[in-house]
Amino acid sequence: MIGFLGADIGTTGTKTMLFDGNDNAVGRGYKGYNLYTPFQGAYEQDAEDWYLSLKQSIIDAVKDSDLDIKAISLSSQGGSFFLADIVDGKIIPLCRALTWMDVRAEKEFEEAKQEISPDQVYRITGWRMGRGSAICRLRWLKKHQPEIFDKTKIILSTADYIYYRLTGKLVIDYSSAAMMGMFNVSDAKWDEKLTSVAGVSEELLPKLVPTGECLGEILPDVAKDLGLKNGVMLYSGAHDQYAASLGSNYFSKNDLVISTGTTWVLFGNSEKPVFNDYYLAPGKHPAGGYGVIVSAVSSGTVMEWTKNFLAVDFKTLDEEAEKRAVDKDLLVYPFISGGGGYRGKNKLSYSVVGGAMRHDKFDIARATMEGVAFEIKKIISIYRASGINEDRIIVSGGAARSRVWMEILSSVLEKEVYISNQSDRTCFGAFSIAKKGYLGGDYKKFEFDGYTISPKEQLVSSYREKYLNYEERFNRT
Repeated sequence: MIGFLGADIGTTGTKTMLFDGNDNAVGRGYKGYNLYTPFQGAYEQDAEDWYLSLKQSIIDAVKDSDLDIKAISLSSQGGSFFLADIVDGKIIPLCRALTWMDVRAEKEFEEAKQEISPDQVYRITGWRMGRGSAICRLRWLKKHQPEIFDKTKIILSTADYIYYRLTGKLVIDYSSAAMMGMFNVSDAKWDEKLTSVAGVSEELLPKLVPTGECLGEILPDVAKDLGLKNGVMLYSGAHDQYAASLGSNYFSKNDLVISTGTTWVLFGNSEKPVFNDYYLAPGKHPAGGYGVIVSAVSSGTVMEWTKNFLAVDFKTLDEEAEKRAVDKDLLVYPFISGGGGYRGKNKLSYSVVGGAMRHDKFDIARATMEGVAFEIKKIISIYRASGINEDRIIVSGGAARSRVWMEILSSVLEKEVYISNQSDRTCFGAFSIAKKGYLGGDYKKFEFDGYTISPKEQLVSSYREKYLNYEERFNRT
């Protein structure tokens, strides 16, 4: 039987899944890698680790299989990149990769704003320029490491480096290009103004290709290194949120997918790019139309911080929070690591409002869950106001394991929530790209493998009132 590989090169490691011709996951592998923080605001990785982690995860995924593997595609983190030289046709990294988390370029951001406003960048790329933008990090490298910058022949992000390692092709898919902050999302091309602001030329950037483009066979020596036979085809993949949406395609393109992690990321669909004052981030979707991303930045971080601050484990926190009643006066604004652009230009910070002697730490924990749910409600209202209406809401990731949190979310949204048991939707999406590329046809529609949570009638009216109170107090700040 034939087989396909879907790999996700993420922020902390690479996971690979092997699927048979009947769409069953039959093998898995994972390999983590280091994150380097040489100074304040710097978050770096070694690009070679991306390849080595992919290699080990593939070896582990296929070790017990006799499938005839035909194709592979990738999901990857976006916005992480490094500078490289090209010597005798070979890529030579000149520095570690500056990851998407890197925010060293604060001064360069202020300087770049003199040439183009963050809002102008947003209208071109779908993403506002900030101190973590690739544009600003490139300016930082040019200023602080000119000897490296001057040697640069190519700038590669995560996916395109792996494409190169596997096939020798220097290409980048549209959704990964969008995360580099110099991609014109409406015209699907590198933007001359933005490359100029970054201080680079288009010649230093990989060729643009759509998701699903056939990049050819994996090079024979590389296939051997990965434990694969010759003839395995590579198809260009997608940024992880786009891959996750393909891997969560249970019902219709109007599903709203919420991936819960350090940041909760909402992913909706639109027939055309959406630009507005809430900074929804549109990008070309592999299945047609546009994916629209909004990040609720602190949603996962705040609960991790709360758990540590209250000195309890998640199980205890869940069990005790479930016992607490809704208190309309106790509000937690969950912006422990800042807020998303959807909240405008407010300088947001974590705060507890309405605390009293009657409250204990688990009241605070429940109010924190409610605060995150209120932020999701706010984002969904923005989606709807922008013409993006959801049929179903699908939640995956770590927070989906908290039943009380999901009950709060469902009751706040006043809508049934679909909880996915599968945490590897990025790999499912990458597999879908590989299979479609090799066999043709449409992207795979996956059967839903989880359960649903419905709003609790006794909570709905309480949360309507509490949400109004939450927004009223927010708007007074």
